[in-house]
Amino acid sequence: MTYHKENPFLAAVKQRYRLSKDGSCKNTQHIVLDLKKSNLRYDVGDSIGIFAKYDRELVEKTLKAMKAHGQELIQNKQNGETLPLIDYLTSKANITDISPKFFKAILARQTSNEKKELLEFLSKEENRDQWKTYVKKHEIWDFLLANDEVAFTPQEFVDLLMPMLPRFYSISSSQKHVGDEVHLTVAPFEYESNGHKRRGVCTHYICELAPLEHPAVPIFVQPSHGFTLPQDHSSPIIMVGPGTGVAPFRAFLQERIFHRQSTAKHWLFFGEWNRGTDFFYENDWEELSQKGNLKIDAAFSRDQEHKVYVQHKMWERGEELYHWLENGAYFYVCGDAQKMAKDVEASLQAIIQEFGKKDPKEAKEYIKKLRQDKRYLRDVY
Repeated sequence: MTYHKENPFLAAVKQRYRLSKDGSCKNTQHIVLDLKKSNLRYDVGDSIGIFAKYDRELVEKTLKAMKAHGQELIQNKQNGETLPLIDYLTSKANITDISPKFFKAILARQTSNEKKELLEFLSKEENRDQWKTYVKKHEIWDFLLANDEVAFTPQEFVDLLMPMLPRFYSISSSQKHVGDEVHLTVAPFEYESNGHKRRGVCTHYICELAPLEHPAVPIFVQPSHGFTLPQDHSSPIIMVGPGTGVAPFRAFLQERIFHRQSTAKHWLFFGEWNRGTDFFYENDWEELSQKGNLKIDAAFSRDQEHKVYVQHKMWERGEELYHWLENGAYFYVCGDAQKMAKDVEASLQAIIQEFGKKDPKEAKEYIKKLRQDKRYLRDVY
């Protein structure tokens, strides 16, 4: 049988442990999924897609808000399947994010003039930012409670929901090294709004809810489309991966050093909050470093008064970094697209200007050429 997005493989969580040590403000975990009997194959740089399930508490809150018991039969509009409402809400629907369609449906049926005015105000195009802020602070259940004058039949309700979409995680292992396993590096996402604790659906599922040693996690392989190792395994590589962004680089190093026995130069820039509690895979990096296989620079932003990030470590090593690029190094970045990746690119441009004696336009052209030659690759989200 072939497994893919439309027909995911049910993997078992073989192993799950904290990478964050006691005293850390974080709970980043290492997850090992069992791929035996799946025939699934992946390459370094690929991701794993996971279809999560909501925890019982959130599903019960949603059922209570819609005044349903959960055994009502509904039809899944995606495939025509008939199933109990509770099953649909648990694994087929998105019950955290409020879509414009759902918002407008509530507005259309709202009978309270005061509440209707608020919803109408938020729905205006010029108030788009306020709408985004409002829906970000609510999930489906408490949006329903805030508008309890509105009622839907179970079928009307599920027809308004967005489908459950897979979440993607960079693979932190080389299959050539670990065999019928896939390793992931996952940080549970949690926050509070309106006095309620909210959780990332998939990080909570894979780190807390999914049972150990039981084939229950629906997964498939998502190819990287280019974010992978150079064909020439003697080429030097520079990897910038703060936090869980380090995941694919663990896979890169496993493949190059343990499988290919590469003696090429490898340089990792890692960043987190505190060295004492958040230096993920520290022993692995130290072992490779002692053997001469890896150069590592680590930035720990909360270990001193002023914040130190990976881009600052890059600048400190700027002259050497530029020489690596001049000698054919590939430059990789993985992690947050909003801030980190932009700051890293700004630092890269500054390094090229300073140590390559180039003006801003020439430095941008240098980066453009790296991209064209597929020597500057990013996996950002």
